[in-house]
Amino acid sequence: MNSSYGSDGMNTEKYTEIKVMDKKGALKAHLSNTFMDEQQLSDNAYAVQMNPETCTSFDMEKMHFVEGDTDSAYWAVSGSADAGHLQQFNYVIKDKQFYDDNAKYFFPTIENDLMDEKKILGLAPENQGTEIIAPAPKNYYIKVGEKEKIKIKGVNQKTTKISKQNIVDNIRDGTITKATNIRLGQKNYIMSKIATEKNGITGIHTKMVVLKDQSCCPYILGLKASNYIIDG
Repeated sequence: MNSSYGSDGMNTEKYTEIKVMDKKGALKAHLSNTFMDEQQLSDNAYAVQMNPETCTSFDMEKMHFVEGDTDSAYWAVSGSADAGHLQQFNYVIKDKQFYDDNAKYFFPTIENDLMDEKKILGLAPENQGTEIIAPAPKNYYIKVGEKEKIKIKGVNQKTTKISKQNIVDNIRDGTITKATNIRLGQKNYIMSKIATEKNGITGIHTKMVVLKDQSCCPYILGLKASNYIIDG
């Protein structure tokens, strides 16, 4: 799913709710699970920021988050085996009435015109396939119908051939795939072709090193929790 906004275009009204309360109401708001922040405006007036309550009509036991970025997310959906890979969320909806009443605010309508797809906070299918492998955000393999699509951030695939097997080998064995990017550069009025070699697929570490005082440190190759010293 690809969203039509970026990090700068988010409509915060959809994500936060700000109310002006007296001191008693502000204290009561602290007890709510949706409380986020407050700011005193006067002796007995507070601006209280609440996180709106959320709900879902999807059966999350049939959905698995694969990878995501600022304005996109890829999900593995276990729907109907007979409906094909273009079924979207039709077979994982728990509350059909709730979905029908609210889907129009986020998904394109049946008319599916261009302006509808670009609605603020709107979601539109970007790729739909039967298989996806994603070692990191913006780095994935997806089978769309009979075609294969591979995206590796920062790698020019016109000069470096990346295959599904390269990604599988990296996940299983840690195999690093080198890539060569070619660009044009100018110096002293002379145009040159510059080839740069870089690591194309290296894998990532998503774990943190947790110390005995529950503080977290970034993963560094060769270091363990015992290598860190807690001062004070």
